[in-house]
Amino acid sequence: MSEHDEPASGPVMIFSTVELELLAVVRSVLQSAEIPFIVQGEHGLSQLPTGMLAGPFAVNGLAVRLFVPASRAEEARELLAHTVESPEEPS
Repeated sequence: MSEHDEPASGPVMIFSTVELELLAVVRSVLQSAEIPFIVQGEHGLSQLPTGMLAGPFAVNGLAVRLFVPASRAEEARELLAHTVESPEEPS
């Protein structure tokens, strides 16, 4: 098997949001499933308007992003699909 045939092993983005309340729910789900994760952007987002007030901030890339190990990405997406209305797929 060449290195190009091996699945990615680094962190994979599985979810993005500008809503801190939703982030708390997603964190809880991942922690309950013992899926390790990294949160990117939470610190800055807590200083900005969120939810419906986020307006242009959401489209300018200031959303919080969650990453999990590639080996657990599918499991995490499946859990979130049953938990939140529509997890955002990474582009």
